Amino acid sequence: MDALARLDDYLTQAMDMPAETMQAEDKPKFTIETKEQAIWALRKIAAIERARKEAQEAAQTEIFRIQEWMTGEEKRADQARGYLDFLLEDYHRRQLKENPKQKTIKLPHGELQLKKQQPEFYRNENAIINWARKNRPELVILPRWIRPDPKLDWAGLKKALKVVNGKAVDPENGEFIPGLQVVERPPKFNIKLSGV
Repeated sequence: MDALARLDDYLTQAMDMPAETMQAEDKPKFTIETKEQAIWALRKIAAIERARKEAQEAAQTEIFRIQEWMTGEEKRADQARGYLDFLLEDYHRRQLKENPKQKTIKLPHGELQLKKQQPEFYRNENAIINWARKNRPELVILPRWIRPDPKLDWAGLKKALKVVNGKAVDPENGEFIPGLQVVERPPKFNIKLSGV
């Protein structure tokens, strides 16, 4: 058997060997000693890299196909889920009309919930600060050195105010707070699945 055939056999065996085993050996079982053997080794490396590139391209093609398939499956699932969510919300709202206290309906595979949402606040900061300076000075934060303009304690104001017909009212004096519009949001329907 000539040297190139021996090298080819060794290389075939080495490809099946773990990398740690190959590196742990003191000496390679074959050495390249001639120009022809070096040329052969380069051809083998080129073939290995072509095979690697083909494998990567084939994998990318399959990954792309699987991603397209998954996108289609997710779209179908979203459509089916949306339709069932709609039906369950309609059912829950009808049940709520019959029994207004039934905010949650417990079923074997989950719960249908109707949760109250916080209102949205649209605010004109300057108008509110001007009002707060006169009526609720504790809600105006005066800067020390950094900012020359006062700032509103928004969290404190939200705790203090009451909402009446979409308007913010100061409960201490019954005044509407200028520059603050309150938009009530309807309760939010939610499905809580069990075991998923």
